[in-house]
Amino acid sequence: MTGFRARALSTTTLAAAAVFATLGVSAPADAAQTKSLMIEGELEIADLDLLAIKAVGATNAEGKTTGTYEATLLAGDDDNPLPFKVKGPITCIHTDGDTASLVYPISATDPNLIPAPLQDALAVQITVRKGDPSKVGVNGPAPAGSFSGCEPAATPYEFDGDIEIK
Repeated sequence: MTGFRARALSTTTLAAAAVFATLGVSAPADAAQTKSLMIEGELEIADLDLLAIKAVGATNAEGKTTGTYEATLLAGDDDNPLPFKVKGPITCIHTDGDTASLVYPISATDPNLIPAPLQDALAVQITVRKGDPSKVGVNGPAPAGSFSGCEPAATPYEFDGDIEIK
């Protein structure tokens, strides 16, 4: 390549980069979307509160998901929690409009009923749909490896609480 041709190519490349920078061209189409989800409320069946759900999680632009999930068994209303909780890190989030889903491995229970070798061996999927009424579904527990992603599942139960999907 001649010196003139190399200088012309590098000048053209710099000019093109400057044009794209001033136009505000977005990230490539295959870059991950950031997603966040907050759920706090109760799963209800026949007007009985059975499960208090608290979840906060996010997936960043690099596709890394972080967050926490905690569920408390209830004795018919949210003022009567039973002494049993399930906890875990959120490992997957799917959002689509007013529907969101997450998967978490069961890392701990309170009281502690999980032997160390079984910690994170089972996972649960929670799907919520905002509406009037809002709905929730629970898929699992199932072997953690049985979840490939977290596409939304059925939401047969009413949900009384707050859902924020971004």
